[in-house]
Amino acid sequence: MMKKRLMIVGLCIGLIGTAWAQEEWKPVTDSASVFQEGYVQVIGMSEEGQSRYKAKRAAQVVAQRDLLEALQGLTLTGATSVGDGMLESDEIKTSVEGFLKGAMMCGWKYYPDQRYAEVCMRVNIRGRGSVYETLLPLVQEDRLIKEKKPAYAPTPQDITEAKTNLEAKAAETGEPKPEVAPPTELKNPHDGLIVDARGFQFRPALVNRILTEKEQVVFDPSKILSNVLVERGCGGFTTDDGKAKALLENWGSKNPMLIRCVDVANYTEAKISQDDAAAVFVHDQKSNILAQARVVFLLQ
Repeated sequence: MMKKRLMIVGLCIGLIGTAWAQEEWKPVTDSASVFQEGYVQVIGMSEEGQSRYKAKRAAQVVAQRDLLEALQGLTLTGATSVGDGMLESDEIKTSVEGFLKGAMMCGWKYYPDQRYAEVCMRVNIRGRGSVYETLLPLVQEDRLIKEKKPAYAPTPQDITEAKTNLEAKAAETGEPKPEVAPPTELKNPHDGLIVDARGFQFRPALVNRILTEKEQVVFDPSKILSNVLVERGCGGFTTDDGKAKALLENWGSKNPMLIRCVDVANYTEAKISQDDAAAVFVHDQKSNILAQARVVFLLQ
């Protein structure tokens, strides 16, 4: 009986080893992929001719170095990378370096023929133990954005003008435009936002903003609830309309509105028209779109 059990255990270990060896890891290090997938992933490789333990440890050191490089290369905000932020701020440097100590190993392999190892390591951008959670105090206190801008706060006259302008454009082009009205009078309230930045050099970043043509802030991390910011960051990123709607649906949005960029500033700030900003404002009053970060940016 004991011999049979040992055979079964050995068979299981063999099957696990086979599955492990067949698993393929792919690096995820460029900004677009990182922000779409929600994590940075690297594969470190040791030199050949080492014992299993030494090879694993050497590969892990390489992976940790590559993780730091990949993280430093991510856009923090505007033209500033995480690496730039670390050079400029001891708080950012301490936060990032401390965060990397908790990087998780997503797997490792040893190749006995050549006697080398590969180690897969990953750090999450969003979620528990993520970059956003680590940088949350700096984001909440607005210490990551250098260039401060006034918040968008439309007057009743702005709302009235936007309503007239959008209705006229809809009649002229036949293209649906978001309704603008006091929140209590909205007939078809939107509960999510898709910002189409295709055609512009727009980059996903740890801090993305939506601005008006007059440089007023419609959306930035300060408008997002803390727990939502950790889980979603400044929203989602995709190149596909269908995926954008699916992502918002996962976040509880059943009726998103689509707004097209009119320009992009500093690579990470999507500009929308004053009329569209008014539409976002009134629908947000009804559906809390911004506080819930139910925002997805469409990339080219």
